[in-house]
Amino acid sequence: MWLFLDQSPESVVVLLLTIAGFFRDDIHGVIGMNVFTLTPKNQLIRDLESARYSFINPEFINPQILDDLTGWLSDNGDQIVSINISKSNQSNRYHGDITVEETGGFPVVKSSVEEGWVSYKYIGRSFSGVHIVQTWSNGGGSGIFTNILLVTLSSDSSLESNGVRYSKKSRYVIKLIGSLPLGDRYQGIVKYRFGILSVPKCEGMKSLRKSAARIVIL
Repeated sequence: MWLFLDQSPESVVVLLLTIAGFFRDDIHGVIGMNVFTLTPKNQLIRDLESARYSFINPEFINPQILDDLTGWLSDNGDQIVSINISKSNQSNRYHGDITVEETGGFPVVKSSVEEGWVSYKYIGRSFSGVHIVQTWSNGGGSGIFTNILLVTLSSDSSLESNGVRYSKKSRYVIKLIGSLPLGDRYQGIVKYRFGILSVPKCEGMKSLRKSAARIVIL
């Protein structure tokens, strides 16, 4: 199918959507004299050891990015579901001092946010490529709110313009798949093994987790 846009002050855009099976679901476009190929299907990143951005090795993913995916306590449901890490990890939006605390397992990565802080620790990866991360958020008071985030990491490409030229850029994207709130000042060791996420109960003051749970995440 051809899409032709005419009578426009912009460059003529001709977009060719080809048979998905033949071109592997790529989108082929022509802008002016430039030809671009974009892949809408994200390529999941499973191995964090060699990844450009990681939860376990430098360059660490900024904890504030995960806090944005978590959303506000006063809201329900998901608002922000994906973020371009390539442009966000060291941006002004997520500015703050980042520290890394080595533990017996994966490190705890922490970032200052105004009067408070946010942090995370990697739990593991499912068979299908979903990464499981435990996060903590403090706004400056006594509350420390804990969540389990299920996210995917992927690479794709986008079309960018500086007002004069168009160019194809690679993106490293984090996407929220689901979340499990554990409440205020949760105390417990969350584990993931053989497809089972084990969340022990907690006797914390404000914790939502008053009974143990086992969740299948494949």
